[in-house]
Amino acid sequence: MTALRLDYQHNPPFPWLGSALFGVALLILILTGTYYVHLGRNLAAVETRVEHAGNKGSQRASGASTDRNAAQLTQEVNNANEVLRRLTVPWESLFQALESSGNQNITLLAIEPDIEKQQVKIKGEAKDFQSIVNYITHLQGQAVFGAVYLQNHDVQQQDPDKPVRFSLLAAWQEKS
Repeated sequence: MTALRLDYQHNPPFPWLGSALFGVALLILILTGTYYVHLGRNLAAVETRVEHAGNKGSQRASGASTDRNAAQLTQEVNNANEVLRRLTVPWESLFQALESSGNQNITLLAIEPDIEKQQVKIKGEAKDFQSIVNYITHLQGQAVFGAVYLQNHDVQQQDPDKPVRFSLLAAWQEKS
């Protein structure tokens, strides 16, 4: 039987490799730090130039802003109010009412709300005409909708199940 020799202090083939890698990493760290300081100085210089240019531009713009037409300012305010009104439309109640009114006989294909006219155009497909009548009745029972009208309907003859495509127009009562 041969003796087992355990050598836990084996000498690596390149003892200086760790020191060399540490030195390279330290050099890269110093170069990166120097570059960071250089970029900071450049940024400060650019910010100073931009601030100078901004001050000169605001002095020129202040004279031009006093000449601004009142109608143009009114138009901008109206546009901002229109955007705000569109953002505050209660979309959630509309979609909840439409989702709760559906059943397995009705498939919605398109919903086209018209905020200015307070109307919603609903396009869909039903298994039969009676399903459309039931759907209209159910929509009229929702608090979000006023009167609901059937605009048109068309039986799809090429389909073996003969579904009915329809278009409804519903008065939309916005409530926040």
